[in-house]
This record gives sequence, C-alpha cells and structure tokens, in this order.
Amino acid sequence: MRPARKTVLRTLLLILIVFLIINAGWYVWRSVKYKAYIQGMEKNYFSTWLVPRYFFTDADGYDYSVKYPDYLSFTGNLSVGLPAAYDNPFTDFMIIWPKLSGDYEYGVSLTADGENYQIYINADGSPVDPAYSEITSRCQETIDALLGRAKGMWDLD
Repeated sequence: MRPARKTVLRTLLLILIVFLIINAGWYVWRSVKYKAYIQGMEKNYFSTWLVPRYFFTDADGYDYSVKYPDYLSFTGNLSVGLPAAYDNPFTDFMIIWPKLSGDYEYGVSLTADGENYQIYINADGSPVDPAYSEITSRCQETIDALLGRAKGMWDLD
C-alpha cells in the first residue's frame, strides 16, 4: 500500500473513532441525565429511540412530559400543564430546561385577557425580564401551582 493511501485510511479511521466516541458519550450522558426525570411515566406516542418522550397525568389532571435532547444536543425539556378544561387541550403550562451545570431554566406560557404570553421566569416565579412583571403578578397563582407541581414531580430544588 502506498504511504499516501495509508495516511488517508488512518485519517478516516481516526475520524470514525472520534465520531463514535462523541456519539456514544452523548447517548450515555443523556440516558443517565434524563432517566431520573421519567420515573413513573409512560412512553409518548411520538417517542423514538433517538429522542424519547414520556408523559404522565396525575390524579388532579395535571399533565407532565419529558423530552430528551435532540441528536447531539444537550437541551431537552420537562413540562407541566394545567388540567385541560371544557374540551380545550390548550392550557397554561411551564417548560423547564435542565442545564449541563445542573441548574434549570424556566419558562411559562400563560393566557390572560385573550392574549398568550411566553415568559422566561426565575426559579421563584418572578419574570427574568421586568417588563413582564405585571402579567406574572396577575398570573402568580398559576405560576406558583405549576412551579409547585414541577418541583414535586422532579425534585428540582
């Protein structure tokens, strides 16, 4: 075999090995990280082997779901939604993004005065952007209920 051909094959083999290590590391990391969040949940209809999704509805009608990170991403999410009312499946809900550092980012989708608001909030329920203080103040009871359910379900403290 010619030296140039050997170099090309070695380079391709090295690239393949690095690719496999990255993929295996990501797969194991996300499996370990998200396994703690899916206890007592069922696989969602949309779940795949690459991006698993799980759901659970508690006795009070609150809906919980977990979405693993997409391929080679480190951002999945947890969500909890208010019980559906009057055949309307669209309710206020909270999304939590687990971070690599172990912290969480929170967001809520709230309906008030016929408008839908999507707001990043802090772990205490206050808005990250003070411009949303008025709407979060009016919806504080909903935010507190969602935060309480999320922290109870996933031990987020």
